[in-house]
Amino acid sequence: MCAGRYWCKGGRTPRSCETGDGRLMRVPAYFATPPVAVNDAQDYNIDTLQANLEHKVEQWNKRGSNFNIERVSRFVLSVHPYRPLHGSTFVPTPEFLANKRFLVNIQNNDEKCFVWSVLSALYPPTHNPHRLTNYIDYEHSVNVEGLNFPVVTKQIPLFEKLNPSISVNVLACEESSKGFTVEYRSPEREREHRVNLLLLEDANNP
Repeated sequence: MCAGRYWCKGGRTPRSCETGDGRLMRVPAYFATPPVAVNDAQDYNIDTLQANLEHKVEQWNKRGSNFNIERVSRFVLSVHPYRPLHGSTFVPTPEFLANKRFLVNIQNNDEKCFVWSVLSALYPPTHNPHRLTNYIDYEHSVNVEGLNFPVVTKQIPLFEKLNPSISVNVLACEESSKGFTVEYRSPEREREHRVNLLLLEDANNP
């Protein structure tokens, strides 16, 4: 099975109940399950899907609706390719950003791009900020215990916990649209050091 992110959305489920004067009232109800990551090592669990839907129905009935499911008239299963974002080794800066000259892109050859990028913000050199040699001496000034390399976005809260004076925000760019999306916004907004990172991905090396 190809890697992907799946979720089920049940649409237009007619529900009925009897009113005080004996009339039967019907309303459409909609229930959706949370997304689930599926890959070669983790199959889609139909039992979990059923349990999630039943929980949604139960929660809806607890509101005092007194409705009963009459039938399921529409059932939608959405499948979307999914690849977690992470920082790896050096990726050239897209031309439309490089020309603006406001980014520091460290030319490293390992999987510690996240660490070097953070250090470039904490210890800005006076010359050649893209050179890795400017930051080697500071590598152990940040705590990365328990982090896996390359660092994925979901590990950043752990990094912030380990380094209580640093907060990190992450943006991602879409070269086709030349737009940006927020991948991670730190809740720690009063820290001494606030680091803003841009996540670059190599389209030729997915």
